[in-house]
Amino acid sequence: MSGGRIATVFAICTSLLLGNLALPQGLSYTPVPSGFDFPADERVLLDAVSRGDEEQLRTHAWTVFAGLTQKTRQNDPNSEAVWETWYTGDEVFSAETGVQKGLRSLKRDLVAPRQFSPHGGAHLKAAGESQLSSTLFNQELKDHTRSEKLQLHRTMKAINDGWPAQTPVENRKVKDYPRGAMSLKLVWMPVAKNGMTAIPTWDEMPVTDVAGAFPPSSWKRRVAVDPSRSSVPEGELTDLPGFPGSRVVPLTAFHHFKLDAEQAARFGRDEGDYAVLVGMHYTTKEIPNWFWATFWWHDRPNDGPYAADRLDDTKIRGPWRNYLMDIAYDMDLPKETNGTPNAVFNPWLEAHFENGVNSNCMTCHQRAIWTEPDATFLPITRGAAPANDPIFRNSTKVDFLWSLPLEGNN
Repeated sequence: MSGGRIATVFAICTSLLLGNLALPQGLSYTPVPSGFDFPADERVLLDAVSRGDEEQLRTHAWTVFAGLTQKTRQNDPNSEAVWETWYTGDEVFSAETGVQKGLRSLKRDLVAPRQFSPHGGAHLKAAGESQLSSTLFNQELKDHTRSEKLQLHRTMKAINDGWPAQTPVENRKVKDYPRGAMSLKLVWMPVAKNGMTAIPTWDEMPVTDVAGAFPPSSWKRRVAVDPSRSSVPEGELTDLPGFPGSRVVPLTAFHHFKLDAEQAARFGRDEGDYAVLVGMHYTTKEIPNWFWATFWWHDRPNDGPYAADRLDDTKIRGPWRNYLMDIAYDMDLPKETNGTPNAVFNPWLEAHFENGVNSNCMTCHQRAIWTEPDATFLPITRGAAPANDPIFRNSTKVDFLWSLPLEGNN
């Protein structure tokens, strides 16, 4: 048998043993490639933070985004993006001791966004709508979680119960994650395989003197997604129910995938419908309080401050150029124009909540804790939480990761 045939047979056998019934589904974890500034030099980032150098920090965020969205097989137009090879919440937080290594099946574990019904609380009916979400984690975050056994209820309970009564709040915390740790939060909307589907489009800025919740159903504009064409003439409009004169965009304007039979059945869709990526949030442990970048799809992605500093199309390609971005590197700075703490949010996530458009994602995650009974992250707000915040009583800080108490605790 020739060397090539031997290699092919070996690959097929490996795939079958690992439960991957088709070679195209077999993939291995891929880190952010070299040359995309990850992880960046901590001193460089902290210096930029101290200077408030948003251009440098935004450029760094776009560069990491470019690395995440590179194809794992550069010459294959159907290749998955780097981030799609990362580990699901089940793979990171499962109580199972034997976690699959090597080739794995491409998994898209979609759920209704967990934060809309936290800890078994009442589901936000107006906010949930048709959204789907998923979380993914890189190797460094997975390895630290599992080596410290932080995914286990018994480990976290032992840590939390073990603090002497007078332990300062700042010392009641799990061991810090390594600088290379990164997590992703993804938000998807379903698109029918036939006809046009209305997708809400967020056009607003943070409004620091207006309270309220702004779920996608309340947004003022829609685009019509046409799955039948790969391009649409500029300026083509159609009438959607309640939204006459809506702009038509092709499915290919989004990162997307087809729902399989199981996914479709679970969410009341038809097999072959699509999920399109409307929001993405990543956080990295490159600096002690983590570095935060949040993205949302827009049909005018070159307009406004959230398009600033995007890399050119040799680094960020195709549908990935259609996402706007904001960053958070401090819970208070830079101040808003009225002198209040900085507001940074993703419209597909925080805008659902009361005052969410005036919130800061770092402030919410600063309050991430493990406790019994379970804590809630609500209400979301902005500005650094005081050390005597009641949420920190009888609890253990989990290094800004709500995923640990929400997805772990097995």
